[in-house]
Amino acid sequence: MHVIARIVAGNRLTTVAQGLENIPANGPAIIAARHYHHLFDGLVFFAAVERRFHFVVTLDWAQSRRTKFFMSGLNTLARWPMVLREEAIENSRRESRLYTANDLRRYHLAALRQSVKLLKENRLLIIFPEGFPYVDPVFTPKTRADEFLPFKPGFAAIAERAERMMHRAIPIIPTGIRYQTATTWLAHVSFGPPVYRRDFPSRQCFIDSVADSVKRLSGLPAER
Repeated sequence: MHVIARIVAGNRLTTVAQGLENIPANGPAIIAARHYHHLFDGLVFFAAVERRFHFVVTLDWAQSRRTKFFMSGLNTLARWPMVLREEAIENSRRESRLYTANDLRRYHLAALRQSVKLLKENRLLIIFPEGFPYVDPVFTPKTRADEFLPFKPGFAAIAERAERMMHRAIPIIPTGIRYQTATTWLAHVSFGPPVYRRDFPSRQCFIDSVADSVKRLSGLPAER
């Protein structure tokens, strides 16, 4: 996958990484990252991270049964948990009727189980908690390049379930991404120090703190 990603990036994208020492060399961990570009964000991690990792990916952008079948097969092969986004499903219903409301919960439960299983195998999981990038050829609610959507709680739920089953804390690594655009895009990816759910009084405080860290690491002002 790293080789394929380098070929796809070609002379379109160059990546500079900071804070790589914050990624554990082994053991389970979750990277919670900003989402800006539907393709380049993934290529950034293949360029920067040597450990094998698994993305939690969305499938609802696939607007035909053939594409959905093909991408489901690839994601299954790579062991990338698949989720659906409620806003995207509402949008696709008006066009393709490919997804239903019942699919939302089914995919989320399957992704939760698979994500926890990967962490139990000491894997590295990458999640974009905003759910939507700014650059998206299909659908996004973002209207500005600096817009930052509220973090969805999925990454926290995965960490909670894994910690209960594994009886150990799961490090969450806030990760910022920012780009300088030109003929060749330059990506700056910054990995922050790990944070732990146990250090916060509530799930929402934990989520808000991770979101603020990701904003700062992306060069954006935090709300608090």
